[in-house]
Parts: sequence; structure tokens; C-alpha cells
Amino acid sequence: MGKRIIFIGLFLIVVLTACTKRNFSEFTDSPIIESYIQPGDYLNLRVSRQIPFSSDVEYSTDDINVLKIKVTNGTKTYNLTPLGNGKYIDSTIVVKEGETYELSFTFNSKNVSAYTRIPEKPLNFIQSDFSISVDRMDRTFGPPLGGPGSMPEPVTLKWDNDDESYYIVVIENLESILDPIRDFGDDGPPGNVFKKPPTSSSGLQLRPQEFQYFGKHRLILYHVLPDYASLYSEKTTSSQNLTNPSTSIMNGYGIFTGLSSDTLFLDVIEN
Repeated sequence: MGKRIIFIGLFLIVVLTACTKRNFSEFTDSPIIESYIQPGDYLNLRVSRQIPFSSDVEYSTDDINVLKIKVTNGTKTYNLTPLGNGKYIDSTIVVKEGETYELSFTFNSKNVSAYTRIPEKPLNFIQSDFSISVDRMDRTFGPPLGGPGSMPEPVTLKWDNDDESYYIVVIENLESILDPIRDFGDDGPPGNVFKKPPTSSSGLQLRPQEFQYFGKHRLILYHVLPDYASLYSEKTTSSQNLTNPSTSIMNGYGIFTGLSSDTLFLDVIEN
């Protein structure tokens, strides 16, 4: 559950509160779907509305909290239970690797639908080392002497990827009290999580300068689908430019996608 929350928190795109910058007469009240599901989860999602620039728009009479959302898995169809705030769940559907899920509901007199499948868990996820040494840098102690040659070797992560599918690595510091590697000055301390961009390769490197804090880190490798990788890469997607060319959603926006993960650990220690 914790890893899923991290993933969602990191990668929520602005489509959750986005709107299209267009004349109010062209505004169509379409739902925004948000769902990232992986093996072991109950099937769950959230539905929200677009926020238009103009206040003079016409909304549908649909209540976000009482939609009749159906999910089909194989030959079985389930009705999701509303939890409030646009959230829906079915605790009888435990998501499984390799399976396909389709959802549908009516909104603004249109049939909204989406589908996804759950990719396989990453195979043979390994690391070249279990720790990495980093020099502490603050106003008293600057960068290490000796030039580039003194920089520790990066940690290499590898996994199987014969079909060149997409993967994302998320790195989370697990310490309850964060010990900064450098003085962040007026910028303030960064969060305890960072991520690498989607890749279709079978590995990547974590360099010492990428880490912000000492201590134990969790390395989560997510096997993701092309729709999520494309949405992540569309950095121009914003409230002024809402598009959905990469998702399976019809008559709506957002993302309904599956993922699977595996985890390793790495200690970042002071040199």
C-alpha cells in the first residue's frame, strides 16, 4: 500500500484539476478519471470534474459521488461502491497480474469507458552494490578535493526487458529524521523521494550527486504501460493544454492504468 501511495503522489499529472483554455461555449463537462492499480490492490479509482477558466459554463446534472460505475474482468461484471469525494472501490476485486479490466459509466449523457491490463512483475531486478558513499557538503566543508576522479562509482540497476517495455524507478529515503548531504540554503529542503524518467532499457545508473540525504533508501522499479509513460513525458500537458492521446479513456480525461513493482534497498553513507 505504501509504495502505491508514493507512486500516485509522485506522478499525479495536472489533469486532475485541468481544464481546456477555450471559449466557454465550447466547454464540455467531461469527467477526469484517476486510477493506478497493481497486483494485490482492490480495484479503486477517483472521478473528478474539469475546472474551466470561465465561470459561465454549463455543467451536467451528474453527481460525481453517485455514478453507477461498472468494471468488467473477464466474464464478471462488478458495480463499484462510492466512498465520497469522487472515490470508488470494489473490495471483492483483487487486482491480479496479467489480467485486463474495463470500466464504464454514463456521464453527461455519454458512455464513458476505459480499459487497462496489469503488466508482469519486473524480473531479475538487481543492483551492483548495496551502498554508496557520498561526501557531506555544507558551508564549512565544500566539495571533495581531488577532482572528478574522487567521485564514487554510480550504482547500476538492472532487470530483464526483452520486449523493451517501459519502467520507472522511484527512490525513497526511509529515515524518520532526514540528514541532508548538502546545505540547501534559501531554497529549502527537497522531498525525500525522487524518480527517474521512464525508460525502455534494461537498466540505469544512480549517481552520488542525485541523492539529497544520507540513510537507507528504497528503490522501487515499476513496470508501467505505454499510456503512463507517454503521459509522464508530455511535460507540456497543463491546464491550458489538456489532451489525452495516450490513454484508453473515451469521453473523458485522466488515466486508468496498471503497473507492477519490485523493490531493492540502498544505503547512502557519508564518505
